[in-house]
Amino acid sequence: MRWKIGRYLAAVLVCISVLTSGCGPATNSAEITKLEKAETAISESSEKPVKSLKEKNELPKDGIITQDQMETITGKDGNYEFSATDQDTGITYIWTYEGKKIQNPIEQKLKVQFPDEKVEEIKKAANNATVGLGLTLDKGNLAAPVKLTLILTEKWDADSVILCKMTDKGPGKMCDVTLDTETKGDKEVTRLSFPVTETGDTYYLVGGKTKVDDKTEDADTSSTSAENRNQTTENAASAGEENQQESNRTEASGHTCTISIECSTILDNWDNLKQSKSSFVPSDGWIMGSTTVEYTPGETVYDVLYRICRDNKLHMDASYTPAYSSYYVKGINQLYEFDCGELSGWMYRVNGWYPNYGCSKYEVSDGDNIEWRYTCDLGRDVGDQYMGES
Repeated sequence: MRWKIGRYLAAVLVCISVLTSGCGPATNSAEITKLEKAETAISESSEKPVKSLKEKNELPKDGIITQDQMETITGKDGNYEFSATDQDTGITYIWTYEGKKIQNPIEQKLKVQFPDEKVEEIKKAANNATVGLGLTLDKGNLAAPVKLTLILTEKWDADSVILCKMTDKGPGKMCDVTLDTETKGDKEVTRLSFPVTETGDTYYLVGGKTKVDDKTEDADTSSTSAENRNQTTENAASAGEENQQESNRTEASGHTCTISIECSTILDNWDNLKQSKSSFVPSDGWIMGSTTVEYTPGETVYDVLYRICRDNKLHMDASYTPAYSSYYVKGINQLYEFDCGELSGWMYRVNGWYPNYGCSKYEVSDGDNIEWRYTCDLGRDVGDQYMGES
């Protein structure tokens, strides 16, 4: 199509040249050559194939993966990695996407920077954390849930790390971070992994030691410590036994996830609520607290919501949208879109991420935390930083 457009534009330009020159000579050979080159360039650019992404990919310098590239892994089985090494710090970072979770491919901005200006301040505010690292993520909408792994250039003296973000009240915890040790070159270094649910800011990894090092214990307390360790071991064994029993029960009863439904934002926008709907808003905003439910592999977020509402005799209204090949939830508990202002309606979040596609396209996985939240401000009041952006 672009090739045809190119030929058409070239022909139009030739005609314009002829018309503007009156009855004089037609376009000269130099002008024709220039037009032909432009046409060839348009044709070649439109016909150039998009290089399919592999399971392991190196990030370009700008950290951008185009929409066309993301389309090559949309809905596919397997995990896809994008890695780069920061030249200033030597830290290697790896983004990992699950192909199946990508349903609406969009450009991804994956460059990570590691500023150190406020790290010491954040460590002090975070209960005097002994280790810390700042990272800045370019603002952009995520195409799917994604995990970010950092391979540091040193081994951290820590056994616990969290990801946090500065707020007016100080560092606010976002999630726990998995911490491991691996060999890089001829030395041991720390490997950190955590889910990313938002971008467009500077975040901080802070941590320290929560376990007592045996070598630092005083001789006078070694006996007591040994007893404590034995008791701890017994408790751990008992807890492990209970956990295993619980795991066996879960396995026997099927796959599980959690789901909750809340509309607390309405409480802050009461004046905008239709008077006839006030009786459907719980005093604390919770229509249903976090509930563990079973699901069958292959079921979607919509399937789980439909069943939990049916089983609890809770009203739910949805319609199928052919344009998006997905169901759209219009109302829950008699609270519909636009009932609390022109920007109000229902949204869903899974494991802290607001998917950019319909709920009947998101397949549930074990342990998923599904939240249905009523927004009065197109998602901004429930933490979706991308709603309403072009």
